[in-house]
Amino acid sequence: MAIPTETRPQRPPLLQRVTSRQWALIDVGLCGLFFLGGLAIITVDRGHKGLPHHFAWLLVTLCLASGPIALRRLYPMPVLLIVTAALAASTMLGQGFIGVPMVALPLYSVVVRFDRRTSLLALSSVELLLLASLGVAALQGPIGAGASFSVVVAGATWIVGDSVRARRAHGARQTIQAEERRREEVARAENSVIEERLQIARELHDIIAHSLGVIAVQSGVGGHVLDTQPEEARKSLAAIEATSRSALEEVRGLLGVLRRGDLDEPSRTPALRIADLDRLFDELRATGFGVAYRVHGQVVEVPPSIDLTVYRIVQEALTNVRKHSHATSATVDITFDRHGLVVSVIDDGGVDPSRDDVSPIHGGDARGGHGIIGMRERVRVFGGSLAAAPIDGGGFEVRALLPMGGVLP
Repeated sequence: MAIPTETRPQRPPLLQRVTSRQWALIDVGLCGLFFLGGLAIITVDRGHKGLPHHFAWLLVTLCLASGPIALRRLYPMPVLLIVTAALAASTMLGQGFIGVPMVALPLYSVVVRFDRRTSLLALSSVELLLLASLGVAALQGPIGAGASFSVVVAGATWIVGDSVRARRAHGARQTIQAEERRREEVARAENSVIEERLQIARELHDIIAHSLGVIAVQSGVGGHVLDTQPEEARKSLAAIEATSRSALEEVRGLLGVLRRGDLDEPSRTPALRIADLDRLFDELRATGFGVAYRVHGQVVEVPPSIDLTVYRIVQEALTNVRKHSHATSATVDITFDRHGLVVSVIDDGGVDPSRDDVSPIHGGDARGGHGIIGMRERVRVFGGSLAAAPIDGGGFEVRALLPMGGVLP
């Protein structure tokens, strides 16, 4: 058996490991770099042109264009407005800050945070303002080759930011879909557990109800003939012993299913089948109850779940006969036809009117309310139907139809 090796959890990408405080420090550092870069450009131009009065105004615009970038993650839209206005003012003063992409960071924050329509409106506003400042600067005199630098940077920034936003949105949708699939899988697993518990509850009901019914009848017979017919009393005790042992084995098997883990070996106890009905009938005949069993049509192999369902329907129907009627015999018919598998259990005793636990249920059905409900639930699992009602001339019939989707010829 292979021993699973421990695997280290995969580390997230580098950018995802950066904290918000670290990002804030990075933005402050970029502000300093942009300011120093712009200051260097202004100083060089001042030395060439000799315009000291422009230096003061350009220094103010440089501070407004670089300083707010430290707050771009908190207030992306206001920061973009301030930076763009400062760059437009510097452009009208003849300074384009070529090589210092100050408009890129706040515009990128706007594009990745807002939807495409909003980001396009922001880009259009930025471009119009920068182009207008270029027009004003052109009216005042010739403009340098780098005056349009911020216009180009803004367009390129929007393209990059929009692709990042789309990729993040796609990743978020995949995460949501994965979470929904996980919840659906959990819900299906929970439903499977509930269905399994209901199935086990029905199995326990059928086993215990049938076994206790047989034991009750046999113990009554044994007590009645104990003094006069000791041989019959011994037969009753033997039937009680056999029935109780069989019930214990079945209950132990069901409890073993509940206790068994995923890594344990599967149960080797075969599920009850239609072929096991003969043993059930023999147990009933040993108590003096007559059972006639007939099979009609071409017998074919049926799914194990239907095999077990047929057994349980017959068992429950005969248990109800013993508990709730004066019947001394019953006829069990199983018919294989093109519509499905039909199970019919007819007794000759009808309903015992002296019983207090007999009440009409589900539109005229009578006898053993919970038992009939359980049988009906079993049949509904396969899309079938079940009817249980008195028949003309006395007696009671339980009739179930189990369609099997073309299994039968």
